[in-house]
Amino acid sequence: MASNFTLSMKAVDDVVVLVPKGYINDLGAVRIEQASEQYFDKGTRKFIINFADMYFINSIGASVITGIVNKNLEREAVLCFTNMKKMHRDVFEMLGITKHVRVFREEGDALIFLHEGE
Repeated sequence: MASNFTLSMKAVDDVVVLVPKGYINDLGAVRIEQASEQYFDKGTRKFIINFADMYFINSIGASVITGIVNKNLEREAVLCFTNMKKMHRDVFEMLGITKHVRVFREEGDALIFLHEGE
């Protein structure tokens, strides 16, 4: 399967929203990691990954996402996942990832949560 991966990003006040689209393989997940690192280096401590347009994720991609979660924990940053399809949420739950992130149905719900903590 071809990667067919794109990543868009936007800043909403002090929150960075990453929106992966397509198939997250190792290269796609590394792009997500690099983007989050760039924003973290600029002082960002609140992140949302909106999975609305993610269709597939392979095991290496899931492993890199796990690494992103761990780095956010180490840095005391807040990471939220939104718009997850049930099968992807089940995989992340099985891997233990969802114990360390906040999961919301919609991106707007995560933005409200992140702004209430201010």
